[in-house]
Amino acid sequence: MKSVVIIGCGAAGMMAALAAAREGAQTTVLEMGRKPGRKLLLTGNSRCNLTTLDPDLCSRYQSLGDSSCSSFVRTVYEGFSVRDTLQLFEDCGLLTMTEHGSWVYPVTGRSESVLGVLLRELRRLKVRMKYNVEVTQISRQDGMWQVQTEGWSYPCDSVVIACGSRAVPSTGSNGSGYELCRGLGLDVTDILPALTAVSCRLEREDCLPYTPGMSTQSAAGGKKGGSAAPDPLALAAGTRASAAVSVYTDGVLTASERGQVQFTQTGISGIVVFNMSRYTVRALHEGKDVRIQLDLLPDVPLEKLTETLLRLHNLRPEDSMRDLLTGILAPGLIPLFENEPDCRRTAERIKALELQALGHRDFDNCQVCAGGVRLTELYPRTMECVRSDLRGIHIAGELVDVDGPCGGYNLQWAWASGYVAGRHAAM
Repeated sequence: MKSVVIIGCGAAGMMAALAAAREGAQTTVLEMGRKPGRKLLLTGNSRCNLTTLDPDLCSRYQSLGDSSCSSFVRTVYEGFSVRDTLQLFEDCGLLTMTEHGSWVYPVTGRSESVLGVLLRELRRLKVRMKYNVEVTQISRQDGMWQVQTEGWSYPCDSVVIACGSRAVPSTGSNGSGYELCRGLGLDVTDILPALTAVSCRLEREDCLPYTPGMSTQSAAGGKKGGSAAPDPLALAAGTRASAAVSVYTDGVLTASERGQVQFTQTGISGIVVFNMSRYTVRALHEGKDVRIQLDLLPDVPLEKLTETLLRLHNLRPEDSMRDLLTGILAPGLIPLFENEPDCRRTAERIKALELQALGHRDFDNCQVCAGGVRLTELYPRTMECVRSDLRGIHIAGELVDVDGPCGGYNLQWAWASGYVAGRHAAM
């Protein structure tokens, strides 16, 4: 009987343990926290968007260090597909439902249900679970892998490293897995926040940048004897709007998507912004100029919007631009345009509001990380290291240089990479 040690008891780690145990391996899970699946409980606003039915899901993933990411992911999914994921959870007793056409949730609407059925299956398979155990080193001795902790050494035939990224460190994700991988000599890329809010400023000469803690009154008392106005983005904080979002890097269109944008005191947030942040963060990290363009009325053609504003202005020439926009934009967005005297120019800016990206939230406020163990270090069919001296070492989940958008993609990657790693670790 083969012995397998799984490092980490998150989504990928639990799935790896389940797969290894199903193959008949003596399976032990080492988790540095007091409880399993802490980050899993937070996913999908604690509802757990556990996978996606997107038929083109493989093309949605990215890698910091490898342009062949989609091909790598596709090979992994040949070993454990979305259908396999749904069947496994059904076999474990979890019923699911679909929202927005492709987002899959447990029918209970609770992430505890997903964690619960996984732990029940692991107990049934007699997987040994060790908590409050931090792995300090992995070494090779006497033909066996030795997984070292402060107080013990676990000898085994194979190891699956699945201890997560640096995202949401409050759940125990401290990035220690990257150091374990580097300690083995694996190539690990830079690690960046992904799926996070973006800080930005409105490109207008009469605005001063808003800083947290500064009132709009004090912001207005800046340059030119206090004539500069506060950045209207701060005044729009809390406003939500459906928009088409485009990201330009050094003037070149990088990505575009449509969805709901939420304005914050320092920039923009929301699912569509999170998805775009995958490109924004990387470009800023490389020192590039990043502009974000918002079409705040994506269903209204520019000609129609211009015609409407001109007609209203001709009917009510005494009305201010704020008055003209009352029935067109949400109240919180009107300050972005109320000082624009020309109807045509106002329509153009509503259809193409340009923001300059300045930064992003940190690891405490991102959902996943970009970067990780380079794909060239791993066989996609087994998630095993390609180096001959590292045979028996498998990597899964967020530690791998693969990240996807919101909507179940990252959990599906965790399930699939974990299952493939665990199954082959036990063979």
